Amino acid sequence: MTEDNDWPELRALYGTGPLPDPSTCTLFHVHIDERDTSVTFGFETQQLPQHPKPEWSDKPYNTLAFWIEFTGVADLRMSGIRAEAERSVRIAGGNTAEGLRVAVDSDNRSIAFSATASLVSHTRVYQQGAL
Repeated sequence: MTEDNDWPELRALYGTGPLPDPSTCTLFHVHIDERDTSVTFGFETQQLPQHPKPEWSDKPYNTLAFWIEFTGVADLRMSGIRAEAERSVRIAGGNTAEGLRVAVDSDNRSIAFSATASLVSHTRVYQQGAL
């Protein structure tokens, strides 16, 4: 993740601390919406926020899931469709006039595209495994 991708939705949860880096999070969801020319990735991390939402306080959790929606997608290229553990996530650029270049690569599969903007569209917490 570059510093330009300082998503306000995550910044509100993490304050001045470091945001989760998508390249170190588990990518568990990919949704391509050709009607809205968008791609949404779902990530999960055990890097918990310093400022959780009040509604999260009444339940135990050890994992945060967040979804990044990329809009104005162009030049979409895909190879393969299975999720793999060994992959890299690169988000270059930021929400600027130049836009973003996004790529997820593994040994046999990849997805790459350009986008005009990105936003964190949803967050939730849950308990994964035992505490």
